[in-house]
Amino acid sequence: MRILCLQHVPFEGPAAIADWAHSRGHSLHCHLVFEQGTLPALDRFDLLLVMGGPMNIYEVEAHPWLIAEKELIVSAIAAGKYLVGICLGAQLIADALGAAVTTGPQAEIGWYPIQSEEKAPAWLELPEELRVLHWHGDRFELPAGATRIASSAACPNQAFLYNERVLAWQCHLETTSESLAALIENCSDELAQTGPYLMTAEQLQTEPAHTHNQMRQVLFKILDGMTAPLEVIDWGRTEYENAFARQKERVDLRRMGQCRDALILTEHSPVYTMGMRKDAAQHLIWAQAECTRLGIDVVQSNRGGDITYHGPGQLVGYPILSLRHRRDLHAYLRDLEEVVIRTLATYGLQSARREGKTGIWIDKQRKICAIGVAVRSWISYHGFALNVNPDMNHFSGIVPCGITDGTVTSLTNELDKKVDIEEVKTRLAVEFETVFGNTARQDG
Repeated sequence: MRILCLQHVPFEGPAAIADWAHSRGHSLHCHLVFEQGTLPALDRFDLLLVMGGPMNIYEVEAHPWLIAEKELIVSAIAAGKYLVGICLGAQLIADALGAAVTTGPQAEIGWYPIQSEEKAPAWLELPEELRVLHWHGDRFELPAGATRIASSAACPNQAFLYNERVLAWQCHLETTSESLAALIENCSDELAQTGPYLMTAEQLQTEPAHTHNQMRQVLFKILDGMTAPLEVIDWGRTEYENAFARQKERVDLRRMGQCRDALILTEHSPVYTMGMRKDAAQHLIWAQAECTRLGIDVVQSNRGGDITYHGPGQLVGYPILSLRHRRDLHAYLRDLEEVVIRTLATYGLQSARREGKTGIWIDKQRKICAIGVAVRSWISYHGFALNVNPDMNHFSGIVPCGITDGTVTSLTNELDKKVDIEEVKTRLAVEFETVFGNTARQDG
């Protein structure tokens, strides 16, 4: 993962976040916005880290670079990038999301506990109470649609999560003994204030090592959870209706943040499934008795599309992904098609979309992959069915996907040799991660 760190002053860098990034093999580039020129483009990073600083987010005359920085934050959120904001960075993110940032009734500088909120997703689960460093006078309101993650006695909004990809922290989980010393050296004037939530320099520096260690462990766990890769799960052979029930269970868990994004792969026992398209049932050619004789079930599905066939030798993929950060079903479908096109290309096959028709085609005449998706609470389910080496005779019992000006084909037919479906699974998983790795990672 490529991490871009926006640093506002020399003495407030990524600190422990840099340690995490290096230990996980991520690249980290610090951009000094106060002295460097044009900000990097969106395609140069996957995660935007916005650090703290002694300035106010509205002080654009004194710090004109704030204007371009705010624009980059807005664009990064819209593009579905990961964002982590610390103190000033969190306030900039809140401002970008339309929430007010104001001067608090009292400054909060010192080691004070934060309390976790029950609505936090599983990967963001905090200890019920965690002692952390605070150093701020301003604070943010909770943006519309955001989930509060933590609060403190002095500041009700200590952290929030937005669209499961944007994480803002008023407090400083990234603090190390070195970064704390730099803060004290450069912002000692702020310690001259009076108030109920202010510590002296000596009190700040004599906090036991246990506090630092626990805070570091929590920080690393959160960042790991936020950026964990997609999960690829192989269910093996399944009955369609059982797989549908398991999909719904996974969707519910994903919606509650109890599991990661996943690509589920399976092969179904023979079945005809009818989508929600009008007149789909009329495209079933064989009578129920014939279907029963051949061991082919007939079921109604709530996915999009027409009638299709699933059976052994056909690779079915069910992506259970959170799309809350993008909310664009058409873009999701294009990405899903791209995964299949890239997979087929690894076998030397040129395939493409066909205007007005769903799925993936060879020479715009032979359909090799059917696609039908559904979304609930912006969590995707259903997916695609790639014909590897199924019994092609079973397609004779239907008008596949309502096609009247083309046929269906398989990877085996096109290559004129049997293809190992396990190998296809491996290749497809790689392409899926390539296409969706930066747009559909787990985020809740």
